[in-house]
Amino acid sequence: MGLGYKGDTGHHHSVSENLPDLKKDYPLRNGYFGSKADSKDDRVRHISSPDPATTAKDFYDRIANGGIESDIVDKNGNIKGATTKMADGTVVTWREVSSSDGTPAVDINIKKSTDSGGLKVQKIHFVKE
Repeated sequence: MGLGYKGDTGHHHSVSENLPDLKKDYPLRNGYFGSKADSKDDRVRHISSPDPATTAKDFYDRIANGGIESDIVDKNGNIKGATTKMADGTVVTWREVSSSDGTPAVDINIKKSTDSGGLKVQKIHFVKE
């Protein structure tokens, strides 16, 4: 069995390749998705939806499309999320339950990115409308 890319894209995507489709449903403003959360840190964001878990997974699947994905497992072997490395070096992490507030969350880390498409480092919590 050979190397595969998330979504069976056939090639390793950079995060910027996924932004045009993603921005149709999740507006990007000044490098951030969603709205600023009740935090001193601008990097903590909220996206509201009637079904936060489904919305978080959709967002993650679309932004991480074409990346190399690996599961995040707890000490008991249960899958609690996934992390995906994109061709440009961006790392996208999805967790079903964040440790900070219990909501689904997606982290976008562009610190090693060579093609971030204008994204900034951010942690997005998906909250109930």
